[in-house]
Amino acid sequence: MTAVGWNVDAAVGQRNLADIVWGAGQGDGVALIEHPTGRTHRYQDLLLDSRRFAAALRRRGLRPGESVAIVCDNSGEFIASYYGTLWAGGVVLPLEPLGSGNEWHTALEHSRPRFAVVTAAVWQKLEGQAFADSFQHVFVIGEGGTRSASPMVEAVEAADWDQMLGAETDAAVAEGGGRTAVLAASSGSSGTPKQIVLTHRNLAANILQVNCVHRLTADDVVLGITPFRHLYGMQISMNRTMHARGTLVSLATPFSAENLLDAVQRHRVTVAYVVPSVLAELARFPDIERYDTSSLRMLHSGGAPLPLAIAETCARVLGAEVVQSYGMTEAGGCTHAPPDGSPSPPGSIGVPIPGTQTRFVDPDTGLDVGNGAAGEIWIRGPQISPGCLRGPDSIVPVVDADGWLHTGDIGRSDARGYVTITGRCKQLIKYKGHQVAPAELEAILLGHPDVCDAVVVGVADEAVGEIPKAYVVLSAPVPLDEVSAYVAERVAPYKKIRRIEAVPRIPRSPMGKVLRGALGSER
Repeated sequence: MTAVGWNVDAAVGQRNLADIVWGAGQGDGVALIEHPTGRTHRYQDLLLDSRRFAAALRRRGLRPGESVAIVCDNSGEFIASYYGTLWAGGVVLPLEPLGSGNEWHTALEHSRPRFAVVTAAVWQKLEGQAFADSFQHVFVIGEGGTRSASPMVEAVEAADWDQMLGAETDAAVAEGGGRTAVLAASSGSSGTPKQIVLTHRNLAANILQVNCVHRLTADDVVLGITPFRHLYGMQISMNRTMHARGTLVSLATPFSAENLLDAVQRHRVTVAYVVPSVLAELARFPDIERYDTSSLRMLHSGGAPLPLAIAETCARVLGAEVVQSYGMTEAGGCTHAPPDGSPSPPGSIGVPIPGTQTRFVDPDTGLDVGNGAAGEIWIRGPQISPGCLRGPDSIVPVVDADGWLHTGDIGRSDARGYVTITGRCKQLIKYKGHQVAPAELEAILLGHPDVCDAVVVGVADEAVGEIPKAYVVLSAPVPLDEVSAYVAERVAPYKKIRRIEAVPRIPRSPMGKVLRGALGSER
């Protein structure tokens, strides 16, 4: 077990997350640059809009603990409505603007929000839908922010963002602590997304925990690629940059390497928070030398495992340090990270951040494994969620009776406490009784010069139990048996790729996690 002392009660107490993020005073620097449009937002303006939004919610009768749906891209309006909701005592419910009706229905059915912040395009899809019939007050961003004449929405107040806000501000701060702050969607890579309950204490503690090992300053220009509605973008990019009074740069979606490199060059970005699929595209991009990336000191990867070959290539061509951290939605955003200035072993996710306990457990026996041995990673700490929302007043715990979160990831720790992920419990392939980790085979496949993306799954086989099958994206024509032979030369016989298929792309979530269920019915 690994434990690092840290007093969360002294650091956080019962304070509101928004108050902790903004507590040091807002200053007058640039808080956000929306790279696609060039819009800039200064700290004093975002604070004013956050206070206006809090006042607008209270005028309209927001009850403590009531959710507010926020359905927009990374923008000043997202930030203002996020902190305004928290200050007013509400719960942030961030949703995917490009989501389908089914996805929105799943997210809205338990919390039933009366308040929503949406883009005009989203409102056109939402208004009048039966699953959105709880909406009573809708703040519409952009052109067309007016109420329609549909009889289903006659009772809905829906108007332009500024018109809904009004001039009144509200400096009152609702209590935080163990009260719910955010309902965050899990990745949903293996099923229907869950709504994870995260408290003010969970999120505030995690910001301060990460700051102990990886600090931002007011001089940093931070590139926030991942959506603020995802916990990685929300916590590691948005909340921490606002807390440090740095400048946050948001990108347009979908992502492109040219867009990222242009933003780095134009805004002199110092730190970029990315996912592995972004780094993979940068590693393949042929014209990096055309861009000035000299300001960039670090690329910080999260959300999914980062292949070592991709990390090394990006570090070389960009001239910046490339590191990876580890976390889960259920764990407030981050549990392990490499300390600034300390050499991290290749492929490591760093050390447990302060206040975080880590165990490595045999998934079959439930007993701790020996020093240096691989086991399922269990985590306990102040950032761990109290549970998953299953109904308006029903929360199902995500931890066991002793407070441990079972991550499902397999890893090991070295003598210095640095942790390396080696696979997934549920993804381990059982070949003739041997355990084969897909992550190991995927890393080898990505070392092949003509393979630009890959995933390995287990396929049922009556004779041997399961066999490893690889799906690969090729950057140049190459015989697939040559790719299989490349792997076979580098692994034990029982780990060899038994089937291989070339595909145009590997399906991934916005956080870069492989959507294995979309690869076919063989799994």
